[in-house]
Formats: sequence, structure tokens, C-alpha cells
Amino acid sequence: MIAGVLLAAGNSSRMGQPKALLPFNGVSFIDTILSNLNKAGCHPLISILGEKADLICKQTDVDHFMCVNNPHPEQGMLSSLQLAIRQLPAEVTGFILSLVDHPAVQADTYQALYKKALDNPERIIIPDFFGQHGHPVYFGRVFFEALLNAPAHLGARHVVESNRNRVIYLPVDDEGVILDIDTPEDYNRLVH
Repeated sequence: MIAGVLLAAGNSSRMGQPKALLPFNGVSFIDTILSNLNKAGCHPLISILGEKADLICKQTDVDHFMCVNNPHPEQGMLSSLQLAIRQLPAEVTGFILSLVDHPAVQADTYQALYKKALDNPERIIIPDFFGQHGHPVYFGRVFFEALLNAPAHLGARHVVESNRNRVIYLPVDDEGVILDIDTPEDYNRLVH
């Protein structure tokens, strides 16, 4: 069983409003990403949210996902990831990690990543768009302990760097894996 994890606990200070609720192709970022994880076959789905968790969860149209509030999002993205890992049931063999600021990733990319993970459950799998590495990223269960113990200032990247020989780069024709939507300018480029 491969879980889907969506990190959305940041305060969106540069955006000025919760990124999770921004519309993209008529659907919120959070609904777009959770739907893509679900369509790929991920179960369970877990979204880690911050201070506006209640508002965001109430406005989400996706059924059957766990909405978890990170009480300390100021501790960084790794704290949200660690919170998600602690929620995963024992039968989960790995998870696909998605970030709320990457809503333009195509459904086909999630499906390709999921399929590759089924064949390589004890690896890290990173999408590669013409030499640029992006998100979402798959982590096999063998990396959970390292992620739970990673230095806060280094994050999940430390685990990837420490396990280069266990990383598979999955070529994708999807610029969405490298499109990071952090500012109103980024968002305007995305929707126009």
C-alpha cells in the first residue's frame, strides 16, 4: 500500500492567502493534488495543514482523506513530513510526497510515479524534467526512520543526499514537477 502525503502547513506569507484554496483549472490546489494522488492509487491520503486547517478541510471536495493540523508549522516542512509519517499505518510500503505549491503536476506523472514505486518499493523516486528534479517524490518505508531523525535544518533533502545510490530518477514530460507557486506573480503565470 502506497500512501499519498500532501504538505500544506506553511503560512503562505508571500502569497497572502492559503495556497491550498487557490483555484487552478476551476479546482483548488488541495483538491487537484489529492484527486491526483487518489486516481494514481494512493491510500491512505493525508494532508498536513497549518493554522487554517479547519477552514481548508471544510472547503475540500475530496472524500476519504485525513486532515492533520501541524501545531508548529514554524518548525518547517520537515516537522509536517514527520507528523505525516507518524500517521501512516504499518501496512504502508511507502508514500508519495506532494507539496501544495506544485499544483500543476499532471495526473499521468502521479500514475507513473506510483507504478514505478510498486516495482521499486524500497527506493526514493524523483521525477526528472529534462535534467531538473522536482516533486512529487516517493520514499519507501526503509527511509521512514531516517526521515524521522533527519536534522531539521537539512530536511528530507539530507535523506536523499545520503542515499544517492538508492535514488531512481523518473523521466517525465511534465514541467509541473518543477513549477513552484510561492508568490502572486508565480500564480498569475500559472493561470494565464
